[in-house]
Amino acid sequence: MPTPKRFALACAVAAAIVPATLAGATTKAPTHDMTARVPASAGTLTQGPIQYMWARGHAPKQVSTNRTASTAVNTSNDLFYGGGPSTGTISSQPAVYIVFWGSQWIQSDNYAKYLQNFLKGLYTTGDSWTSVANQYCEGATTGASTCGTGTTHVGGPSGALVKGVWFDNALPAVPYTSGVLNFPTADAMAQEAVVAAQHFGNTTAASNVNTQYIIALPTKTPPPGFGYYCAYHSSVSSNYGDVAYTNLPYLVDVGSLCGENAVNGGTAGTYDGVSIVEGHEYMETITDMRPRSGWTDSSGEENGDKCAWITSGQGAMTNITTTTGTFAVQSTWSNAFNGGSGGCVNS
Repeated sequence: MPTPKRFALACAVAAAIVPATLAGATTKAPTHDMTARVPASAGTLTQGPIQYMWARGHAPKQVSTNRTASTAVNTSNDLFYGGGPSTGTISSQPAVYIVFWGSQWIQSDNYAKYLQNFLKGLYTTGDSWTSVANQYCEGATTGASTCGTGTTHVGGPSGALVKGVWFDNALPAVPYTSGVLNFPTADAMAQEAVVAAQHFGNTTAASNVNTQYIIALPTKTPPPGFGYYCAYHSSVSSNYGDVAYTNLPYLVDVGSLCGENAVNGGTAGTYDGVSIVEGHEYMETITDMRPRSGWTDSSGEENGDKCAWITSGQGAMTNITTTTGTFAVQSTWSNAFNGGSGGCVNS
């Protein structure tokens, strides 16, 4: 934990990068020790690389946002296999646990209902969107852009995709990240993912190899930098294996920066960003469970990054309708599209 002087400086930095829409909800010093909640049986936690989804207009220079397919997508730059292990690099049988972290959550929140319905609708009737990821695999040759024989491909879940939902209201959520505040251990969302793994009984490496935890933050509880990025996914090593997780802030708090009304107008588009952003992170996680051992391009972008925020033409954001409702999504990258030339597709 930083000394008070260092922490005050860190908080000042965090406050400086929080968008004006959240100026009244800056990140504060933890009011409880998150590390104390991590089970001792989990051992030492080590944060893995973080893959950000940048907000509209806040991407690094090499990434274009608010774009059209014709002007921004590099169709010559396929995804390549990063050489990860033959198990756990991709998700051959995805499993999702949703964690609404913090006593600030209200279980009747329509945001929470929308997020659950979106994820529960994947792999049901009407969803061909997730099938784009099935071309990617683990066990391929390092640097390959296609999968050879004997490889294991991204697949569908065994039964329902969402295996559990937990409103963890024991204490307020106080998010912090290792990158901005320079905490010496894993960020708070990684720690909460490990707490969730124990809660759901996933305390072996085998139980987490295809599993991801969505750590959904409550409103007005922004992690540092939120609004410049919309979400990120990562993994944290532990005695429970490498636990894959997504940091999913309360996206409506920053409005159109993270997708509100990106596809649908008026109140119908209030939660567009929830499914666009979580869909982005979900599709990236199942193709790169432990960044960056799976599928990325030469600049480190994943299948969702390459197609983020396309507004018109091939791969533009659109709606999908499943058994649980209609949801806005973005396209993801397909190496196989257009005779192997590659491109952004929705199915």
